[in-house]
Amino acid sequence: MKFGTAYYPDYFPSADWPADLDRMQSAGIRIIRILEFAWSWYQPEPDRWEWDGLDQFLELAGKRGIQVCLATSTATPPPWFFERYPDARLMDEQGHLCRVARHMVCWNHPGAWEEACRTIRTLADRYGSHPAVWGWQIDNEPCYAEDNTGCYDFNPHAIRAAQEWLKEQYVTLDRLNAAWFGSFWSQRYNRWEQIWRTHSPKSNPNAFLAFLRWRESNVAGFVQKQADLLREHTRNQKIGVNMPESGVNFSTICAQDYWGQGRGMDWIGTDLYAANGNPDHDFAILRYNCDMIRSVQESVAPAGEFLLAETQAGPHLRTWRCTFAGVAWAPDFLDTTFHIYAERGATQSWLFMWRPTPGGKEIGMNGLQTFEGEDTPRTAVVRHFAADSSSLDKSARSYRERPTALVHYSQDSLRHLLYFEPLDRASQIMHGVHRLLDAEGFRIRFITDAEVLAGPPDGARLVLPLSPLLPPPAQQALIDWQCRDPRRQLWLGPDTGLLDADGNWLRRDQRPLWTWLGVEPTVLCDIAEKLSVDGAAVDRFRVFEVAPDARILSSAPWRGRDIPVRLECRPGVVLHAYDWTRWFETW
Repeated sequence: MKFGTAYYPDYFPSADWPADLDRMQSAGIRIIRILEFAWSWYQPEPDRWEWDGLDQFLELAGKRGIQVCLATSTATPPPWFFERYPDARLMDEQGHLCRVARHMVCWNHPGAWEEACRTIRTLADRYGSHPAVWGWQIDNEPCYAEDNTGCYDFNPHAIRAAQEWLKEQYVTLDRLNAAWFGSFWSQRYNRWEQIWRTHSPKSNPNAFLAFLRWRESNVAGFVQKQADLLREHTRNQKIGVNMPESGVNFSTICAQDYWGQGRGMDWIGTDLYAANGNPDHDFAILRYNCDMIRSVQESVAPAGEFLLAETQAGPHLRTWRCTFAGVAWAPDFLDTTFHIYAERGATQSWLFMWRPTPGGKEIGMNGLQTFEGEDTPRTAVVRHFAADSSSLDKSARSYRERPTALVHYSQDSLRHLLYFEPLDRASQIMHGVHRLLDAEGFRIRFITDAEVLAGPPDGARLVLPLSPLLPPPAQQALIDWQCRDPRRQLWLGPDTGLLDADGNWLRRDQRPLWTWLGVEPTVLCDIAEKLSVDGAAVDRFRVFEVAPDARILSSAPWRGRDIPVRLECRPGVVLHAYDWTRWFETW
């Protein structure tokens, strides 16, 4: 494994740079990520560029054999940008402008986007063949405002772009009205320009599903357009993206299509912060996130690499209250995380950050060094593994040798569910399924709706924990997958395949999976009292009409009758009547 770190030369006096770089070299740091928030450093005014600082830093790094990853700085445009484009902020449904500190720009604004292209082209033309520049990171954690309580973007430029996107998806308004079940509450549109102006996307679950798809497509398109621009203006440098942590709530609300963002990249990274005081839980979260983003790389960038573009280098040195990965921890925590990252397929680990930030919103954030730039016991851990990574290599080999379990990460189903309820339960289920499969000794790969539809890849087990939106062709693909090799196991959640791709209920003759299972789904029960299933309490389950040849693996009494709660519908095909939560620890 190769070790790197984040460093901000614009935060520290240039006199500190040589000593900091010397210590990095001594610790085995081989790559530095810089610039993701530095737009105003090298372009302090619209038509004034200052390159002396960046030129000097790259020269110092290159002399020490340390490579640099430059980032496009589009996450944090400077004040002059908003003076020039005051109407380029994200906007909520009430017309309020987004005032968060980063990721607040509507990149559908043509002037704002061209300004971003100008700064990216200028950077790439200057450093696109620089010998010290290893590659480029696009933006940083691209998303909508990092605000999981808000819902952007209703900027007029974005709405017009969304309407054009809808035309491409549905072609005609008749198709859109049918897909969105527009007859309900008289929501049939007769002009494209009416959409998301006369009615809120939240007034209709099908429209909200399309709205979330559009936002994810928009963020992914923003990333891919930057990648195309960098490819035009650089030579033989790696281009990639650092995506935010893959929690179910955040990724759905803040418009994360990881597969769309990562498509065709030279590297795909994520950031992981998990020191919350329960190491067992923390390490499980790290394993989940690593398997998620590695799955993205294997699917859409198989020639690229998966790396940790940010991982917590140490506890925060702070004077403020912290609810974000704020637990103090010893160096052995870092030791364990490196083994997890190597095991789960990461080729590089970039520690955030080298020195704690001396000011700003993230003052005192975690560092590998002290404020003064001195070594800590954590620095020694990095130095050890940089010198001898044999134990990390062994962990990686061991995990690769495991049999593969596939987990359907149904983005459409999560988008649909978000309309009706918070995704806390969904998060628990997805993490719990991962933890169960991990404990059983599987190598876990998450697959998308598109991968299921195209025919799932090879694996010993395929689990669909939350997949109500599953159109008939995808259902048939599951049947074919299992029938091709009856030794494969197929585990299904209770609502698998009951809705089409737009969120509408499928008729019995449109559900080939259920015909094949020989089981008929009936009532979904949400109950205040607890149903006891194998000694655990469950408060949501679906009632089934069970064919005689289905084998009941477990059942529970409820209101005077026995409820089949786990069925083997045919050899290796298991159907759960409850929502899986009883299998998993409550964290």
